Parts: sequence; C-alpha cells; structure tokens
Amino acid sequence: MKQIRTVLIAMSALTVAVAATAFFFAGPQAMLAALGGGSSQIVAVLAYGWIVRSKGIPAPKEMLAKHFLGEIVKIMLALALMVVGFYLSGANVAWFAGAFLAALAAYWLVLILK
Repeated sequence: MKQIRTVLIAMSALTVAVAATAFFFAGPQAMLAALGGGSSQIVAVLAYGWIVRSKGIPAPKEMLAKHFLGEIVKIMLALALMVVGFYLSGANVAWFAGAFLAALAAYWLVLILK
C-alpha cells in the first residue's frame, strides 16, 4: 500500500502541474480538461489498490488472482474514462491527453525507481 500511495502522490503532483500550465496558457477550460485527464489515471490506480488490498498475508494464488483482477479493472476503467474524457474535453483534448500521459508516466517512473 505504501508504494501505491507514493504512485498516487506523484501522479497527483504531475496532474496539478499540467493543469496549472494549461490554465496559464489556455484558460480554465483547458485546466479542467487536464485535471480530468490526470484524474482518470488516478481513479484507475485507486481502484487497483482497493482490489488488491488484503488483511494479513494472502495465499500466493489469491494474491496473483487479485493482482490480475486489479490490472484488468485498472486498464478497463482507464480506457473508459479516457474515452469519456476525450468526448467531454472538446477543443482541450490535447490538455486532457497531456495530463493523462503525465500521470501514466509518473505511475511507471515510480514503479521503476522503487
């Protein structure tokens, strides 16, 4: 859970940075699109963390099953939120995609560096 918390903090920080940049360069609508893009990844990782959590030490088979279920839910949720976000972002789809990719990059960087 500590690693998921670290990932969420990094994803949130990059999402806020992209949203602030979007606000500075393109206005409040772009900022909202960027917040939506990053938040879609954050929600997906939160769902993963909720699925894989367990009390005590689970059996290896149970741990693997939870991990695969969590990954499937995370990917499907991220894709669904991305499609909805692209639809709702309109002219600010680039800011949505930028924050989405920044949050995704933070996810992978934290996991690689840990």
